Amino acid sequence: MRKARGDLTQGGLLGHLLRLAVPITLSNILQDAFNIVDMIFVGRLGPASIAAVGVSGNLVRLIGVFSLGISTGAGIMVAQYLGARNRAQAEHVAMQSILLVIFFSIGIGIVGYPLAEHGLRAVRIEDAEVLRLGTTYMHIILVGISTMFLSMTLGSIFRAGGDAVTPMVVLIFSTLINIILDPLLIFGMWQFPKLGVAGSAYATLIGRGIGAIVLLYLCWSGRAPISLRNVRYRVDIIEMLDILRLGVYSSMQGFWRHLSRLGFLWVIGPYGKHVVAAYTICMRLRILVMTPGFSIANAVAPLVGQNLGANQIERAEKSTRMANLLGATLMAGIGTFFLAFPQVFLRIFTENSEVIDIGSVYLKFLSLTFGFIAFSLVLGRALNGAGDTFSPMVITLAAQVGVGLALVLLLSRVIGLKGVWLGIALSNVVQGIAMWLWYRTGKWKTKKVVKKRG
Repeated sequence: MRKARGDLTQGGLLGHLLRLAVPITLSNILQDAFNIVDMIFVGRLGPASIAAVGVSGNLVRLIGVFSLGISTGAGIMVAQYLGARNRAQAEHVAMQSILLVIFFSIGIGIVGYPLAEHGLRAVRIEDAEVLRLGTTYMHIILVGISTMFLSMTLGSIFRAGGDAVTPMVVLIFSTLINIILDPLLIFGMWQFPKLGVAGSAYATLIGRGIGAIVLLYLCWSGRAPISLRNVRYRVDIIEMLDILRLGVYSSMQGFWRHLSRLGFLWVIGPYGKHVVAAYTICMRLRILVMTPGFSIANAVAPLVGQNLGANQIERAEKSTRMANLLGATLMAGIGTFFLAFPQVFLRIFTENSEVIDIGSVYLKFLSLTFGFIAFSLVLGRALNGAGDTFSPMVITLAAQVGVGLALVLLLSRVIGLKGVWLGIALSNVVQGIAMWLWYRTGKWKTKKVVKKRG
């Protein structure tokens, strides 16, 4: 793990990019594999369970934008302070981000728990069984949401220090626990209780909780890119505000993205549980295809951050160009398989012929846009690494809500369900092009995050 840490301001860029991206890719593949296994197990419970976990998962991800903001802000600041050779300040930022995660988790749990069913009804889910199962799932996740938030933030801090291997190893460990617990708790194997959908939620929290504890231990024991052993355990409001100032727009970017997903569900809901189930499965497949893009995007952010912190602007720009080309090529290539064989992938999750037929049409629309999604991911994270979190948020709002949701509402009235799929696809194209055009202006190069403080 120690060898995985590195100074990203020197050495070959491709080597750094691959050294960060490969562990992140393996982590994402493992996580996607778990999501697939989880959905396979849940799928055996029927379409109502698939729909409940799918819709609840979207609501939980919407809530998770708070963690996205904290982890993004912390990652940007830690990377740039390390690039500027100010380790003490980087460690102080890390501690403040952990405290922020704890405070936000408590607040979200208190507010969100009684509103869980209202959230499901807000996207026009009226099926009584889906409501019951979805509410139970959300209640469990909300009680333990801090485990998910801590894992995300600590992983971002490790990657900011050039270490993507340790979060991968910990994720492997926690995910294996999750996968083992899934069938035991869902179906009540051996002496475990049969909990159904609730078992999936408990397995997720237990796995994430163990992973978060391991990462915290590594930070306090000095086996991480930053050490919390000698950091003062006090609340620094100014530093917390700096983290939130950088992260709030990233949170809003995630918020608009997930709000648009809920808007799509609002339109899709009245079509029935088979359409909702098809949409849910296709979104899981979409995440699988996006794995290379996510990995390369999360690798380029610390590269840009550390090099801008060291005032090596040309090196930061070159790393982004390299990452963008690599991400778009990989995602477009993988997407061709989904375009050619949509039913093969859908059958992994369900044998319901109606769900497969509906999902095949959506998957064909979606697969044509993966190259544009790669542009959004890689360039958006590069801008974040530079400290520009506002512009990607505006672009996401305009593309996903202003274009995507508006088109889905309009086209669904004109040509029905195919209009929903077409509107979603066009929003991905618009977002990718807009992100590229803004990056080309070069205004991100003038962002300053590092402050001259001891």
